[in-house]
Amino acid sequence: MDIQLARTFLAVAAAGNFIGAAERLHITQSTVSARIKTLEQQLGTSLFRRGRGGAELTAPGKRFLRHAKT
Repeated sequence: MDIQLARTFLAVAAAGNFIGAAERLHITQSTVSARIKTLEQQLGTSLFRRGRGGAELTAPGKRFLRHAKT
């Protein structure tokens, strides 16, 4: 797994939204979105529920969070 994808995932989980993650990582929001999409495709599941309030971890996202932290 690409370390940048895991770091991006962790940044979104911590920030609660893609814009905050982009600011933390000093990249564009579209880059964050593309990385998360790639990670979700690799894992075959949705990791975040996206909405007006930001990005909330799904059940598979919560399981992956434990893995990504290690």
